[in-house]
Amino acid sequence: YPLGRPIGTTIYPGMQILSVWIWQFLKLFPKKTVDMPGRDLIPANWLPMLPGHGQLSMGPMSVNDVCVMVPAWLASVATFSIFLLTWEVSESSGAAVCAALVMSIIPAHLMRSMTGEFDNECVAMAAFCTAFWLWCRSIRHSSSWPWALPAALAYASAVATWGGYIFVNNLIALHAAVLVGLGKYGTGLYRAYSIWYVLGSACATLVPVVGLMPIRSIEQMPSMAVFMGFQVLELCDLWRKRRPMSGLRFFFFRVSVFVTIGVVTCGVCWVLLQFNYFSPWSSRIRGLFLKHRKTGNPLVDSVAEHQAASEQAYDMYLSTPRYFAFAGLFFCWHQRTPAKIFPVLFAAVAYHFSLKMSRLIIICGPIVSILAGYPVGIMFDWCIEQCKRLVCGPLPSLPEEDVPKRTGGMGSIYRLVNKIVKPVTYTDELRSVEDVMGHIACRLPLLDRITRLALASLILSSAWREMQEPWEKFVSLCYQHADSLAGPGLAYEARLRNGQTIIVDDYYQGYKWIERNTPSDSRVLAWWDYGYQITGIAKRTSVADGNTWNHEHIATIGRILSNPVKKAHNIMRHLADYVLVWAGERETDLRISAHFARIGNSVFPDICGPADPTCSKYSAYPSPTPMMRASFVYNAVKHNLVDGVRLDPKLFKEVHTTKHGLMRIYQVLNVSNESKAWVADPANRICDAPGSWYCVGQYPPKLKKLISKRKNFSQLEDFNRQVEKSDYTRLVEKQQAESGRDADV
Repeated sequence: YPLGRPIGTTIYPGMQILSVWIWQFLKLFPKKTVDMPGRDLIPANWLPMLPGHGQLSMGPMSVNDVCVMVPAWLASVATFSIFLLTWEVSESSGAAVCAALVMSIIPAHLMRSMTGEFDNECVAMAAFCTAFWLWCRSIRHSSSWPWALPAALAYASAVATWGGYIFVNNLIALHAAVLVGLGKYGTGLYRAYSIWYVLGSACATLVPVVGLMPIRSIEQMPSMAVFMGFQVLELCDLWRKRRPMSGLRFFFFRVSVFVTIGVVTCGVCWVLLQFNYFSPWSSRIRGLFLKHRKTGNPLVDSVAEHQAASEQAYDMYLSTPRYFAFAGLFFCWHQRTPAKIFPVLFAAVAYHFSLKMSRLIIICGPIVSILAGYPVGIMFDWCIEQCKRLVCGPLPSLPEEDVPKRTGGMGSIYRLVNKIVKPVTYTDELRSVEDVMGHIACRLPLLDRITRLALASLILSSAWREMQEPWEKFVSLCYQHADSLAGPGLAYEARLRNGQTIIVDDYYQGYKWIERNTPSDSRVLAWWDYGYQITGIAKRTSVADGNTWNHEHIATIGRILSNPVKKAHNIMRHLADYVLVWAGERETDLRISAHFARIGNSVFPDICGPADPTCSKYSAYPSPTPMMRASFVYNAVKHNLVDGVRLDPKLFKEVHTTKHGLMRIYQVLNVSNESKAWVADPANRICDAPGSWYCVGQYPPKLKKLISKRKNFSQLEDFNRQVEKSDYTRLVEKQQAESGRDADV
């Protein structure tokens, strides 16, 4: 408010659509509770660990309850998909079981899969894992390509759910490209990738917030480049079938074709660039590829989840399994499936991305679970096989798939290298050892089987002894995280000096007070962090919320909060009826207040001036600076708590302070009814076309002078517009260029 935000164009709707589908599906069943089969045979002390204490309930649920349960339900889907994916890439059922066990409790997955954690990532992780499994399944054999159809649909569901679908898009493209580099290209791979890309991209364009991004966004150009490269490879193969040629001649033919098409493509891209066809890198995506951690956008740099992950974060969310995952990398090379290289690429990309943005540790959860299952599961499978071997004898070896050898490509190069390297690596001594082992297995089978069984028993007993302590430590950590994540974000436990435990729910009660005691058309101004809570709990119009789609608008809020009280009121009276701050012992808004001025200054350079783009003169600690003392946010937090600090009663009226003082709510006096009526009038909204539903609001005319002072923020990555960069952006670039390390802002 007052611009408004047509929801369908600015969010990924998959989570909401899925929830409604589930809600409608459950309405088809009558309410019924039945005992789980065999419940009477289960020990009584085990029943509390079962869903519903051993009773299964089915029937209609409220939309709210469905939304609460969706994260846990989809976490189960993600866990099962990890089981299938691990089995596919490792060819080991034991590794799959171990991976699913870790995935079900690892904190990196719990952080977005607890009941009540209704966030995009909770559905996205299930879609990601399912898409990865189906993709790997589609390339198992040359005839497996039809599996690319459901893989594309799973990818489309990921697109509809979370902006992190870029990760899936590029990881699958990278895997396909690496397979070509490894000489694994064939008609099956061509069909699988082409179907996945075409169908997946077509479905992605149906998501309003995505639109034509698959063919315009620079972030998605790598997958398109791989697709185009596959078409060229297949065309070259078709040409060769019609006009047979030697391997060497075919090699040079393909090189000449790729060079020619590459030159033409570069020319076309250059022309399109002049017409601003390509969408620029977003600051969040660009930050993943920067050497430094600061993006040059003070709004993005202010969000904790967008900061680089620390060693403590990895230890907290990945814990012990990450060490097993590292060992698992050495077990990724003996499988027959072309998908065996996928976990290695997944690990490399996920680790790089999480290093740049701590929020993306969530995508490390699946791959750490997969790789952690490798050493345990594969070794366990081998040990079990030795037990079966004692009774049944050795298992027959699987026949190699008869794949025709391709010439004139990477396969020819690898075969040539193998001829040169194999005699050096596979020496006569190794061949002799292998022959002796084969001789013993044939001539003395009982001795061979007993020896193998003894070795397997030794491995199992040693592993059991050594793994108990780290496993118990990991499980204990997971329980601790589960307990902390299960609590609501707006309430927490606290202990009084007398030892009594209380629930501090000031924030929730503050929002409910607004709902009960303010007119339904009230507009509430606060920092954008609290916007969704104002809308969802207080049920009032919020001036800004957590969708940071409009940098300039949030910068305007920053200016209001950091302005002196009188200047803040002059703006606020045209936008809001109430204003709230988070205060109390935590002084939340004071601790983050430097961001108010810094973000505001990136659009209104007069707040701190061009010489101080980081707003160092605006600070609350260790003691408030003069600029801070004069600001609205300082006076609102410290109102009547510090001598001489008091909001002007002619401008603001304190209407509510919560029990423990964590939230303070003020009524804005002398509100401009003229501005309020003007903004509410539908005639003053701007539609993108006559009769369209896409109609955004405008700032009231009384703020025209203020809005005219705004300098539109130019992103570091926005090469489509020749706009002067902000002082903050120039400072970040200068410090990074001079020091060769991250800017110190």
